[in-house]
Amino acid sequence: MSAFLIRLQRLIYRNRSVTFTPTGTRFVLLTLAVGVAAVNTGNNLLYLILGMMLSLIIVSGILSEQSLRKISVEWAFPVRIFAQQPAPVELRITNDKRLLPSFSFRMDAGTEAVQSVYMFKLSARQTAVFPQTIRFEKRGIQPLPSLRFHTTFPFGFFHKSLIRPQIRTVLVYPRVLPVPPSIERVSSRPGQDHEYRQRGSGATLHNLRDYTPLDDARGIHWKASARELKLLLKEYEREEDDDIHLFFTNHLSARSEEHLQNFERAVELAASLAYALGRRGYAVALQTLSETESGPEASTDLDPVLKRLALIQPLYDSTDPADRDRISQRIAALSRTAALEGRRILILPCTDPLWDPLRGRFSEVLVASEPRFKTWSRSGGKRT
Repeated sequence: MSAFLIRLQRLIYRNRSVTFTPTGTRFVLLTLAVGVAAVNTGNNLLYLILGMMLSLIIVSGILSEQSLRKISVEWAFPVRIFAQQPAPVELRITNDKRLLPSFSFRMDAGTEAVQSVYMFKLSARQTAVFPQTIRFEKRGIQPLPSLRFHTTFPFGFFHKSLIRPQIRTVLVYPRVLPVPPSIERVSSRPGQDHEYRQRGSGATLHNLRDYTPLDDARGIHWKASARELKLLLKEYEREEDDDIHLFFTNHLSARSEEHLQNFERAVELAASLAYALGRRGYAVALQTLSETESGPEASTDLDPVLKRLALIQPLYDSTDPADRDRISQRIAALSRTAALEGRRILILPCTDPLWDPLRGRFSEVLVASEPRFKTWSRSGGKRT
């Protein structure tokens, strides 16, 4: 029976902890002293004071537990979250109790990623919204941090905390950095008879939009910016051959820390290039060794490309001849699609002899292990 009660207690009070505050420690010691004096003297007044002090301890436990019960938290994230970059998020704290309010509690995540939030009073059925910023260091599917609720309500005798594990996950895109102008630049061909009436790299001005730090400052329309008192960027009409085809090889010849760093740098390079060119109006397509087909068509919607780069994993070289043959077949199948119209860019984590005979099929070959890309990654894409 005692084992059953212990398990029941752990189930009811799981993820909870109670510690004494300095005031609570002194109050409990004083209560014990009054109890000893009441037993030794038999004074009814001391018994009355002892009863009152014990009732305050009980009331403190009940009210603090009531203050933390039925509080839910919802996260409101932006459409895109990039690794190692602060993302704005809203925390919506709701008191789900029907009648009783919650008083004087604080919420934090036990990490610097989420700032602490204090609520003096949250009425029943009320929702409070707090703007926050959160930062994820790695790409991919990331779990949300557990939330901790703390209170010393009502008398400050005890510090009660409640941990709420978060089962929700979010998809974090790779880190996006400003790419060097020599790589981002796409040779336009003005004078084409056929033009698409959408933004791109043509010769005809299509639109003006707000300038962002990731844009090339050479595209700023200074006259319009002076007139509107804000920086505006020029967008040109897209030409017929503005499609960008990124060929990303996720093949690694060894399982080493250096190779993994080169792989992550290549992922960031592909994501940064796709983001920069997509923002300029180019239709971008991504193909990897994980797909042996021709891959999706080029599109101005960047989210499918960024999502695939967020989830991509390396394919390691194997001593098994059958595995090596399969990788070679995938490389051959991928290279056959390099005859597509538009700019064709091959992105390699490091030099790979399997791709050497096929380099001529691509407009450009970018190797993430080169010193210029190591400097680019360490400097956060800043122009040096």
